[in-house]
Amino acid sequence: MSAAASQGAGAALSAEEQKPPIFLLGAQRSGTTMLRLMLNNHHNLAIPHETAFITIYFQRLGDYGDLGSKDNARRLLDDVARHPLVRRGNLIADPEAVLAREIGDYKDFVDAIYRCYAAARGKVRWGDKTPFYTPDIDIIRRIFPHSKIVHLVRDGRDVVLSQRSIEWMSGNLPKLVLDWQWKTTIAHKVGAVLGDDFLEVRYEDLVRRPEEVLREICTFIDEDYDPSMLNYWADAESVVPRESLKWHRNSVQPPDPGKLQKWKKQLSKSERIVFEQLAGETLDLFGYEREHMSPTIASRALKVYHTLLKRK
Repeated sequence: MSAAASQGAGAALSAEEQKPPIFLLGAQRSGTTMLRLMLNNHHNLAIPHETAFITIYFQRLGDYGDLGSKDNARRLLDDVARHPLVRRGNLIADPEAVLAREIGDYKDFVDAIYRCYAAARGKVRWGDKTPFYTPDIDIIRRIFPHSKIVHLVRDGRDVVLSQRSIEWMSGNLPKLVLDWQWKTTIAHKVGAVLGDDFLEVRYEDLVRRPEEVLREICTFIDEDYDPSMLNYWADAESVVPRESLKWHRNSVQPPDPGKLQKWKKQLSKSERIVFEQLAGETLDLFGYEREHMSPTIASRALKVYHTLLKRK
């Protein structure tokens, strides 16, 4: 048995370790990677690269039986370890250390994976940053009823602008707009029900006033403020998988207010009109400015183009 496994097997949890996990959620390209890097630099917190497996395998638990059986837990762990994002983030470096922990159900199973990841980095508490979980807060809360949810919201026009630069994302403007609207709105509505376990933060505020917002987050998750979070960028590249760095060049740099509101210069007038037609009320909901421009022939043509010709 490895040292990490020996430490985890049967050991009583400290007060810090008993604190609930933290989930950083938001639409893709909303700045969750930057926030993950900031919090990961906290002396108590370990937040790996995004994972995606938690909700996927929750839906497949019937295939594995009682996870109190080590053989069943091992089969599940072997499958989870093969997930591309789990491999990319090196989430499961020591399977035996995970299996050495007390596992009775899926919550224990997931907790064991992340606790081993945290322990290997000298940390006592874990979190997760996976935008894919944003529409599935209900599942996350079923597994971890006391988890803390931080919802990061970014102006949807900058989100769409950023998403269009990613080769594997849709090039359909209305589809991107509606996806941002759906994910941010559903998280906001669920947050109203969760109350004290939910915190909504605007990306723009985090960039302009990082210390103030990070202090607010630390209070929310019951952690002391750690100034080293502001220096996350000094070694950020070392904790972002090499394959993912090309998508996160801005995330590994210091916050730059000068890069906010790129949409004002880089989205055409027609694109801005179409965005507000589809999601203007959502901009209002989160306090973002609107231009209130009337539809033009060009904006109508753009909408038809995306509806009939560029559907993907």
